[in-house]
Amino acid sequence: MFEGWKFGFVDLIDIALVAVVVYFVLRLIRGTRAVQMLTGLAVVMLVYGLSRAFGLLTVEWMFGHFFSAFIIIVVVLFQHEIRRGLMRVAVNPLGSAPASAGVLIESLVESSFALAHRGWGGLIVVERDTGLKHLYESGVEIDAPVRADVVQALFCPQAPMHDGAVIVRTGNIVAARVLLPLAQASALAGGFGTRHRAAVGLTEESDALVIVVSEENGDVRLAREGRLSEALDSQGLRRELARRLMTMQTPEPEVV
Repeated sequence: MFEGWKFGFVDLIDIALVAVVVYFVLRLIRGTRAVQMLTGLAVVMLVYGLSRAFGLLTVEWMFGHFFSAFIIIVVVLFQHEIRRGLMRVAVNPLGSAPASAGVLIESLVESSFALAHRGWGGLIVVERDTGLKHLYESGVEIDAPVRADVVQALFCPQAPMHDGAVIVRTGNIVAARVLLPLAQASALAGGFGTRHRAAVGLTEESDALVIVVSEENGDVRLAREGRLSEALDSQGLRRELARRLMTMQTPEPEVV
């Protein structure tokens, strides 16, 4: 059976590349709705295989037509995951990073709970590897430090730019009153409103972190990878941000 079969260095590279692609695809869809859809497709393929094995012509004909448009079906079912994956592939590895992730985290925590204590809602987007420049056009580009007084001034209900989100990039607020894409209605429980859906919607498409401060009950939550955390206290938010932003910190310059 394997007579004349040769395994060379090129074959090894071929297998390694396929393994890497499969690994990153599984990592991308882990914990998302795509896992259930992928399981459903696997069941359909199993039924199709069994119908061919047992000569069930009608079932085979029906599923045969289904698989004839398989590529289109995959694109429709996994459009969010495909878009997210392509955006992550296209990230700029030379992108700048905040000078001190620790200072940024403290500023984000202080700003978030300053809003919560006043009973004001807010959306604070922290840009990471995936660029969000395309969202700036929906809002107002600014250049302001991430400080509690600045964030409160932006989200004050009487302020002209309190609607929408602010985007934080490299330690500064670079845009305000930004409109975010909304998640599907089924992605969140009925108790959450537009602000939380917007936070989840953006994290479905990018690797950004979004801090959501609820105007109704003062809860502070963190959205990432299409999921919304439980309500966090200041220590919990600080811990969650540190886990995901400390890797963005650039090394301190050497003193000569």
